[in-house]
Amino acid sequence: MLNENVSSISSDERRYCQFLFLGVVRHLRRIDGIINALVAKRPRPKLAALLQVSIFEMMAKGPAELPKIVDFSVGKAKAMLSVKEAGLVNAVLRKVPGSLQHVDRLSLGERYSHPDWMVQRWQNIFAPDAVEALLQWNQQVPQIYVRWTGQKAELPDCCKATRWEHFYTLEPGNWKAIRPLLAAGRAYIQDPSTRLAPELLQVQPGESVLDLCAAPGGKSAYLLQTLGEDTQGCLVAVDKPGPRIEQLDENLQKFNNASGPKVYLVLRDLLDADISDLGQFDAVMLDAPCSNSGVLRRRPDTKWRLQPDSIAAMSAVQTQLLVKAAACLRPGGRLVYSTCSIEPEENDSVVKAFAARHGKFELLDYKKSLPWQSGHDGASAFLFKRKTRQRK
Repeated sequence: MLNENVSSISSDERRYCQFLFLGVVRHLRRIDGIINALVAKRPRPKLAALLQVSIFEMMAKGPAELPKIVDFSVGKAKAMLSVKEAGLVNAVLRKVPGSLQHVDRLSLGERYSHPDWMVQRWQNIFAPDAVEALLQWNQQVPQIYVRWTGQKAELPDCCKATRWEHFYTLEPGNWKAIRPLLAAGRAYIQDPSTRLAPELLQVQPGESVLDLCAAPGGKSAYLLQTLGEDTQGCLVAVDKPGPRIEQLDENLQKFNNASGPKVYLVLRDLLDADISDLGQFDAVMLDAPCSNSGVLRRRPDTKWRLQPDSIAAMSAVQTQLLVKAAACLRPGGRLVYSTCSIEPEENDSVVKAFAARHGKFELLDYKKSLPWQSGHDGASAFLFKRKTRQRK
């Protein structure tokens, strides 16, 4: 929707609009706290939006840019709103620098723009210094990573190596250079945390692989490439009908090789539909829908949409999906359950409960990422093996 609303402006202007928009969402609680302290009555939506954007821009650029920001915002208020409201914008923005200095008076939730219930929840799980490190991490503008799939000699200079193999940072202002490589399937915009689940599954050439909740396709592409050129292998990617399925289809086509493994796209809602007809597979990946609490840096709106009971609700859904995924695994096969959540209820609790109720499956290994420790998004992945029948 954001891209649709700014489609008539240049790419540089579009990126700056996105920076401002996401910045306001990321720092919304602190910004609104400043407005509420300086304005007796809550401004109407258009005026509130202008103040929010202006205050974030002041937070991002610092006091040196204050006069420019104030002049521009007052001019916009005169053009879009009224002379009276323009006067209010001028008065409020000139007081903002003083308000930004009183950080020590704020709670953690106010300072780092998170709901109090979320901060309190993490305080019950992690050490105090870890909680603040997580809150700081979530407020950062995320780095753009490229997973390189082409020949190393073709790697453009704008992609800089990281400590994670095949993952590179994309330097700002280089979309023009990287776009044709993305279209050709030689690169994919993907955080290094996404490697944990596919690497844990250890797909081998010639295997049959089922990827559930596959959209938008980053992990599917990873699995497909791991299958190599063996024509005996196959990848079945499943997700529910909707806008994301088009992106999944596009990504599969980019990385699909006519002389390699067979690729099938299945449209099905796993919660409502039976998937037993798909058969049994050597390897199954379930990248389950989750709270996204490990990727709040990239999805800052999520922290405002989540509610205190959201985690328990997601856990119930994940348990249902894991049982369905396990039914598609052949004896001796491997299953990875993964989320981009850092909540124990969505990870360890789901896995332990499943293992306790389904004795055919053995937990072999797991990988976890806590963002402030790993340096990339949060994620968890758990590897199960379905036991073969024991001879009597």
